[in-house]
Amino acid sequence: MSTLEWIMFSANFAFIITNLYGWLLKRYYVPVTLKEHFKELYPVHRLVATLYLLQIFELPYLINIGEPTALFYVNGTAVMFFSAFTYVLVRGYFFFDSFSVRRLFVFMLPVILCWLALLLPVLGVVEFCAVYKNIMFCVVSVVSAGYIFFLIHFRNRIHRVINRIEEDEYSNESDFSLQFAKRVEWLPLSICALMYICFVVDHPVAKLVRDVFFIVTNVWFVIYTLNPHRTVRKDLTKEMDEESFHFTEKKCKEIEERMMLLLAGEKLYLAEHFTMSDLAKHMGVNRNYLREVISRSGYETFYNMINTLRVAHACEILSENTSVKMEDVAVASGFSSGSAFSQVFKRIKGVTPKEFVHAD
Repeated sequence: MSTLEWIMFSANFAFIITNLYGWLLKRYYVPVTLKEHFKELYPVHRLVATLYLLQIFELPYLINIGEPTALFYVNGTAVMFFSAFTYVLVRGYFFFDSFSVRRLFVFMLPVILCWLALLLPVLGVVEFCAVYKNIMFCVVSVVSAGYIFFLIHFRNRIHRVINRIEEDEYSNESDFSLQFAKRVEWLPLSICALMYICFVVDHPVAKLVRDVFFIVTNVWFVIYTLNPHRTVRKDLTKEMDEESFHFTEKKCKEIEERMMLLLAGEKLYLAEHFTMSDLAKHMGVNRNYLREVISRSGYETFYNMINTLRVAHACEILSENTSVKMEDVAVASGFSSGSAFSQVFKRIKGVTPKEFVHAD
């Protein structure tokens, strides 16, 4: 083999070995301090282990390093397996929607059939010609696109969940930490795009780059998994469980009454960047308590509660002075901008601030 082929062989071999180690780690390793809450904290760890194990499909490429038939096989199989299995992982991790063995087999059946079709030329059963390659390119593209469509659908669901989490902490949309959230929610699709680019380019060097990228990712995963700092999550979970255990309906009502009296008396909601953490500090209460109190109330989220109070305050201003500028009302009511004020006002009242003034 040439020097380049030795490099490609070494990279692909390291890729397979790190994936096998990742499978062993995810399948059998459970930190002692996390055993009690491991299933709750990592609901799809066995599926992740399976995804790592599936990377043994790269063995035909390792044996036939650089060969066009093996290269086309491994790139086509990778984009299908990853897009399909990542969809299963996303459902399980974010929405606790597990697949039965039968359902998973049916869902993965198109991938399995295409995988076999791609493998036949590598085994020498059928001839690898231009017609075959073009047909399989179209088939793999269509199958992958179908699974990626499901991923996009769930990305939108994840986005809504992220927004809901943000609404539990912030009172203004401009304070939402969406930049980090976008990186997380787009990660599966970004990796699918990387896989598809390799499939389209169909070049050994592109495959080499992909192998190196995932080797680095796998090494990071091992370091992260074995890192002792993960024990903190167990302590946090234990704390939340204890709080929930002692959190009675009577206590919930007491905290809610005290919270509303504080908000009404000191008008804390008029602060533009008011957060759940700020409210918790003022009340001397744990944020988990407040989150539970608000979720049981008619407001559901901190964002809705604060903005409902802000809109009520804005209505008082508009009722007293109909000629006041809307931008001034927005600022005086704690909103970050006039447009945000108008949108929230209409969502809560059903009319815009100007329509509200004219109705009076």
